[in-house]
Amino acid sequence: MQGFLYSSGGIWYILSCRKKLPGVQLVKKGRCYANEKAKTGCNPTAFNSNNFDYCGTFVPAGKRAFCLKGKPVETKADGGSLTVSYIDVGQGDATLIQKGNFSMLIDAGKNEKGQTVVSYLKKKGIKKLNILVGTHPDSDHVGGLDDVINNVQVDTVYLPEAKKQTKTYRDVESALKSVNKTAQMPEIGKEYRFEKNVVIRFLGPLKNYKEANNNSLVVQLAYGKNRFLFMGDAEEKAEEDMIKENYDLECDVLKVGHHGSYTATGDNFLTKADPAYAVISAGKDNSYGHPHAATLAKLEDDDVQIYRTDTMGTIEAVSDGNQIHMETEKGKTNE
Repeated sequence: MQGFLYSSGGIWYILSCRKKLPGVQLVKKGRCYANEKAKTGCNPTAFNSNNFDYCGTFVPAGKRAFCLKGKPVETKADGGSLTVSYIDVGQGDATLIQKGNFSMLIDAGKNEKGQTVVSYLKKKGIKKLNILVGTHPDSDHVGGLDDVINNVQVDTVYLPEAKKQTKTYRDVESALKSVNKTAQMPEIGKEYRFEKNVVIRFLGPLKNYKEANNNSLVVQLAYGKNRFLFMGDAEEKAEEDMIKENYDLECDVLKVGHHGSYTATGDNFLTKADPAYAVISAGKDNSYGHPHAATLAKLEDDDVQIYRTDTMGTIEAVSDGNQIHMETEKGKTNE
């Protein structure tokens, strides 16, 4: 059983779970919240042994705690919108997050897509980025970062410790030097809060992996009841380590790892993440065959709505803190 528990008068209540249980109200996509006693035979001691030490913390019915390793964090929606734009940069990644005066860019596509990303930022009225992230040194993720750094004011730049001796990566380092910036490695697991109710956490990498993709910075975002997960190119090994770390990986929108490759989005991870929507960033007719059929089938079998930049163009997820509305450049929306 997956869930959070709450004890009152010796009665244990289920706060969230992924399957229908007696006495528990089923909400959407296998998620449920308790307003009645759950007669499930749950063992609070066993539950606590998994490092979830907040079983006595009350979360109101119909609400979710944003939690990490036993530390619940709630965010309150303020009536404003948070927008996540999955920018179509072909075979690569670039994602813009905006809420009020806060803006964050995760990756910037290949070298030749740098100006495309800069133009999109200007279109969105971005004059300054609070955070710029290069998830890992591959050229389809950091190639356009130098253009962004040279054209947009940036407060903080996060890069993983893993580097690559390539011209693309050296261009990023040169751009940082030209604006007197030094890239930092974020503290994994730390909560970064912006606009009072936007929470950012970096969940990985948890170690220094031999496989370069697994060294990706993995980003978790929360606003109100909504949560987003951005996987970079992290593959199954990194996913399994995050599960072992007892991270709460549940999200509404999953930015699928490694462009939808079969090497990412393992069964166990997908169960833990339990997304309603999946976004895949890939180039049309790319030579890698991304997204792979096995990944698409897995998502479809789990009733996840799939959005793809190669067929739909730039995708926007707009959250009011309670619900998410998906829009695409080429027409598909969720009503």
